[in-house]
Amino acid sequence: MLHKERFQKLVEILNEQKLDAVFLAPSSDLKYITGLDFRSDSRLKGALISKEGESFFLCPSLHRDDVESVREEMHILEWNDVDWFQGAFRRGLQLVGLDGHLRIAFTRGIEAGDMIEAVEGLNVQCVNGFSLLFPMRSIKSKEELELMRRASAMNDKMMESLAVYLRPGLYEDEIIKFIMNFHESHGGNPRVPGVATGVNSSKPHYGRDNNRAIEENDIVLVDCGGWYDGYSHDMTRTFFVGAPTEELRKVYEIVLEAQLAAEEKVAVGAIPSEIDKTARDIITEYGYGDSFNHRLGHGIGMDGHEAPYISQGNHVPLVEGNCFSIEPGIYLKGKFGVRIEDLVMLTESGREIINHYPKHLQVL
Repeated sequence: MLHKERFQKLVEILNEQKLDAVFLAPSSDLKYITGLDFRSDSRLKGALISKEGESFFLCPSLHRDDVESVREEMHILEWNDVDWFQGAFRRGLQLVGLDGHLRIAFTRGIEAGDMIEAVEGLNVQCVNGFSLLFPMRSIKSKEELELMRRASAMNDKMMESLAVYLRPGLYEDEIIKFIMNFHESHGGNPRVPGVATGVNSSKPHYGRDNNRAIEENDIVLVDCGGWYDGYSHDMTRTFFVGAPTEELRKVYEIVLEAQLAAEEKVAVGAIPSEIDKTARDIITEYGYGDSFNHRLGHGIGMDGHEAPYISQGNHVPLVEGNCFSIEPGIYLKGKFGVRIEDLVMLTESGREIINHYPKHLQVL
């Protein structure tokens, strides 16, 4: 079903940015505005919305039944494998009154080749629309924030079960399967979690280059995200299976200090770059500045990563409705890494941390 308030806000953005239209290809942007949940494939599909509030949906014929929810609110321009989509796209532009030199933004979910074919022979300037919906999507409604609380609560429960499950001898693949099975069995849609044991934890986004087993007195870094009811959860915890060394304990406590200090800085009007600096300065003061080599956090919602980004380059004040991660880390090449991540949202009551699984140093 078309979200009419979001649709109208998008029309306002088009006029503010002097764009004639936007094409929403299969992506969370399309779902956010229309409620239609398509995946990108070899047949181009998507909604075009004009600055006048006119719209059409470019629809391969075999998907005609999938767009019934918007048929009364958008023109449906069908195309088939014989005629291909260019003709239907042109008819759609005429139908919504677009002619002459046009500036059309294209969001995610469309291949460059399809975009070029769609506008070939037309007087169209293609504009990068990747961040066009950021101002809307970064401000969550009360309903969206509640969905995110529920998703994070399920992630808390997963971590509780995982802490009981972890033990020496388990392989990273087995831990990954445990996490995914937990979320799937509870109605979630997990992404493949990041699970790094021992030296593998020294790689911030370890991609399971090998399948290592937990050893005695080992470290296990678990970064778990996914979706419940279309909204994301994300949390990182670093566990110790057996007693940590003094160096491991020291690094963990530094990361925890930085994480807590950054969370305390979160407020309506706070500047993301300054929050990032709070955590980064603490880690630097202890001599590990070069080992914290990523931004402090990222926004989250329908996508696992979206605006606002809590980074050194973002100077836009935070507002009510923002939801994002705070996740400092220290990664010592060839040795180990530690990261702690919570999600924080800004509500009418102020700062709210929506992960509740403990983050003090845990020895399992």
